[in-house]
Amino acid sequence: MLDDPQKTWDAYYDRIKGRRLAEAALLWGEMEAAGATEESVFALDFALFGNNRDDVDNLSRQLSEHYATKVSARSETNYWDVKGTTRPGGICLTKDQHAAWVEFMVDVARSYACVFSGWTLEAPALGRTFQSAHLDTD
Repeated sequence: MLDDPQKTWDAYYDRIKGRRLAEAALLWGEMEAAGATEESVFALDFALFGNNRDDVDNLSRQLSEHYATKVSARSETNYWDVKGTTRPGGICLTKDQHAAWVEFMVDVARSYACVFSGWTLEAPALGRTFQSAHLDTD
């Protein structure tokens, strides 16, 4: 018997959410170890993707209320990326705000049938960049 497609997608997004939240916790630990505090200013960059151009455009439009965003085609047919940033501005985050932002990004991406794939926090005062992409949470 075939699985219910909705249950399959729900399980997939739940796994993505769990991974991203685990990455957020690990990344915060790296940032603290490097001297970052809740007063540190970060430039925040992030990436999402999807396979329906209208959904990707709508997601980008929603995120553009608070971030500069750009949609581009991927090398894979029928996939598009949304790249976003706080640049040229910066933000300060607490540990809880960071985790809540990651959870929001996963959830808002899901609402458009897209995936939140990663983020980078650059701390100019520390001369450091912290990336979710290198973390192994599985």
